[in-house]
Amino acid sequence: MTQKPDGQKPKLPARVHPNERPRIETLNALTRQFHGAPQTRPPLSYYSPILIQCTLPHSDPKARDWKRTNGDFALIISSGVDANLIPYGVPYGSFPRLVLAYIITNVIQTGERRVELSSHFSGFLREIGYTGNHWGNGVNGRRVREQLVRLLRASITFESNGDGHLAALDVKIAPRFELWFDMKKPEQSSLFESYIDISEEFRQAILRAPVPLLTSMLATLKKSPLALDVYMWLSYRLFTMQATGQEELSLSYGMLQAQFGTGIAEENYRQFRKELKLAFAKVAEAWNGNADSEKQHLKYDLEETGLTLYRTPLLIAKAKPSATEQERQRVLTSRRFDETTRKQARQLAGSMLSVDWLESQYFTWIEQKGITPADPKAHFFDFIKTHRKRQGEPI
Repeated sequence: MTQKPDGQKPKLPARVHPNERPRIETLNALTRQFHGAPQTRPPLSYYSPILIQCTLPHSDPKARDWKRTNGDFALIISSGVDANLIPYGVPYGSFPRLVLAYIITNVIQTGERRVELSSHFSGFLREIGYTGNHWGNGVNGRRVREQLVRLLRASITFESNGDGHLAALDVKIAPRFELWFDMKKPEQSSLFESYIDISEEFRQAILRAPVPLLTSMLATLKKSPLALDVYMWLSYRLFTMQATGQEELSLSYGMLQAQFGTGIAEENYRQFRKELKLAFAKVAEAWNGNADSEKQHLKYDLEETGLTLYRTPLLIAKAKPSATEQERQRVLTSRRFDETTRKQARQLAGSMLSVDWLESQYFTWIEQKGITPADPKAHFFDFIKTHRKRQGEPI
């Protein structure tokens, strides 16, 4: 039903018999009185843990290739080139992060590889606080165009290198896309079919354990790439702390500088610490402003040596987890697999390895590395296979 202007009563659908309308209106009024007005869910966006673990650059690296390392994990970005072999540059700052959130959100919601970039994208820009003409030849239009092209033409490598094991995933975010920027009639941009076809590798990567975010928080923090990174990281970390029952997490400033690489040299850790505290304060102010109660307020301490993060309820109300998710949380919390999985692991491990020992080693390892597997059972089996290969044992 739609509300009529000038205080008129809403018009009921024509299929309702006139004699029934008063009764239905009364029932609807009683329902609203009993249950209250329907609760609308705030707009959500999503991001990927692989882009939280190693983040994009904060400022223009002014280089054709760029790399960030966090422990054994590395993110490598190489610029694409134009028809004259001139590099477009590496994407940087807040805008590519927000564009990626838009792309990832669309893929999560539709499961499709094609992402429309016309009126939908303009609506998203308005939602996160980017006003004005984003398709024309003004400052906003040029910024959107430049960063979009940098992001879509770049090649990205996710690399893990540690303990004698090297693994890599090479990704082209969008092997196919079309962007229309009408300089003469920017107001008609929604008529043009601008789109992105993301790669299957990227689609698979971002469908693994996506991190839900409040779109309003992205809008509030859009001017600071460091604050965006902190918000995304906190959302991911607090979720894993909830899933594993962890009450608090302590990290040194050295570890935080590896996580939130801002381009500040390691020896200038005091400058990094100052900027990190400001970013955390921005996030906490926005976080607490979105919290329904003080129980949801962000709880952390940034002291002389580092950060202590305390388990805080998430801002986004979670739906009841599925049976698969409940079993996953049980395994990660209890640090023990069910008997069927242990029997399969015993067959996979062979007679020389104890399942109890392997199970203990596995949970200790994922906790030290900060890994929260989407499928602990399959991950555990891979762990056993890798262990046997390193021992030179046939599987």
